[in-house]
Amino acid sequence: MSMLAGIRALDLSLQLPGPFCTLMMADHGADVIKVDEPNPRIRNPFAGEEPGLSPADRYLNRGKRSLTLNLKSEEGREIFRKLAAGADVLVEGFRPGVAERLGVDYATLSAVNPGLVYCSISGYGQTGPMRSVAGHDINYISYAGILGICGGKDSPPVLPPVQIGDLFGGALMALSGILMALHARRTSGKGRWLDLSMTDGAMAMLSIHAAACLAEGDSPERGTMPLTGKFPCYGSYRCADGQYVSVGPLEAWFWEKMVKALGREDLLGLQYAEGEEAERVRTGLSKVFAAKRRDEWVDFFREHDVCLSPVLSLSEALAHPNASARRMVIDVESPLGGKERQLGLPIKVAGEEEAIPRRPPRLGEHDEEILSGIGYAATQIEGFRSKGVIRGR
Repeated sequence: MSMLAGIRALDLSLQLPGPFCTLMMADHGADVIKVDEPNPRIRNPFAGEEPGLSPADRYLNRGKRSLTLNLKSEEGREIFRKLAAGADVLVEGFRPGVAERLGVDYATLSAVNPGLVYCSISGYGQTGPMRSVAGHDINYISYAGILGICGGKDSPPVLPPVQIGDLFGGALMALSGILMALHARRTSGKGRWLDLSMTDGAMAMLSIHAAACLAEGDSPERGTMPLTGKFPCYGSYRCADGQYVSVGPLEAWFWEKMVKALGREDLLGLQYAEGEEAERVRTGLSKVFAAKRRDEWVDFFREHDVCLSPVLSLSEALAHPNASARRMVIDVESPLGGKERQLGLPIKVAGEEEAIPRRPPRLGEHDEEILSGIGYAATQIEGFRSKGVIRGR
């Protein structure tokens, strides 16, 4: 049985954080209703020609039902309140104050559903001096102190290719909070208003670095931390074909096995070398790894347990045998017809057969189904359509 079967979530969010959070819920059985404007504008760089059908949208919205609703109309707000009365979770990503202006804020909706778990994902939180400041992932990780330590020593900050604030600080923190609030509701019967700041969540990801900084008072410098360039035993090395291998033999026994296999016993005990000595070790390893192609090194170390990996391109990673064995690429029905390849479910349940996610919907595909399910007659639904409360045909 799907772990979130019986849970209904309303998703009012845009962009990436909220939709990714509710994707994880839909993948595990929740009934997620994605609520969009009847005539959405192009609001993000991932949108395709038909709203909601870009590759990113098809992935983020799979398994959800689509309802279009004009929340600027009183009828739209009334419909939404009826939906909220029967929902378990609501996720929104408006700037603080917008939900209240639309009449879909926690105070309004918890009055009709005291058990509602209401999750607000914003850049800087519902309180504080920056609550109304605009931003995107680059801004959140800048304020969180992450971007400043990304990259090599004496180089400019390097943008990470994964949206740390959006996905880790926002989506996954939100999912954790929602699941905790649902668990607490089992005994209290009360919902919660979760105030998720993507900057707060991203800052929490600094964990060991922030702990050291708070204890010792010194900010780490870019490219000089133990796992970002300080030690020669943790980094990437260029190979003969211009590809790279990554090495991570932090433990003495891994390092010993690696340098012995490479014929560099002179490097024993130097995995934590610093300064000029570290540069000497890195230079020595660079010359060794430059002698063979990347995949030759992978084959060479296949029988050596030393924490060495090929640095794969994204297409190589998606096609890797381990990704296939773990079903991290799966076939999902497409709203465009046929099937398409998408990322699989990262959360596995041992001993249970993994469900195939339901296909993503077209925009407004479930308008009639959802509205009739909360008591509206066909004539009323057509009236909503003619007045622009829901999407026209």
